[in-house]
Amino acid sequence: MKSLTTLLLLISTFSHSWAQETEQNKKLGIEFEYFSNWVLTEKPDGYLLGSEKIEGFIIIRVESYKSLKAMKSSMKEGIKKEDGTMLTLASELRPYGENALAGMYEGVVDEKKVRGFLIGKLEPKSKKSVFAIVVAPEERFNQSHMDAVKIIGRTLKFL
Repeated sequence: MKSLTTLLLLISTFSHSWAQETEQNKKLGIEFEYFSNWVLTEKPDGYLLGSEKIEGFIIIRVESYKSLKAMKSSMKEGIKKEDGTMLTLASELRPYGENALAGMYEGVVDEKKVRGFLIGKLEPKSKKSVFAIVVAPEERFNQSHMDAVKIIGRTLKFL
């Protein structure tokens, strides 16, 4: 009986951690799904997501690019901020569905070495792009981080 209780508890925990929520933002013109164990905070140009169970964070940001080529060029440049944050492309950018690219990044955030996985998706008609990146300490970055941002990338819709 104890084994059955443990098994049911594990199944319950597993199914809860993979449950998904849908976010729709008409002002930004996007809709996407995310795992319910990540907490969503709206920002003027996107979202910040954090989790109590998974170390790291996700940033979703809406920008404008005229073409996939322009978006790719920006993704190759990486991310550099005045606060010392710097992420550089650590792999080739690869197609991620139609009008989308993905790649691994490495760098520094808050003076800590980090790894990241970024997906950029372009809506050619509106010239709107959405970037979703998950960042975590280098030694803790794992498949669960990538899965969290992949679900956003796969379900992202432009409104």
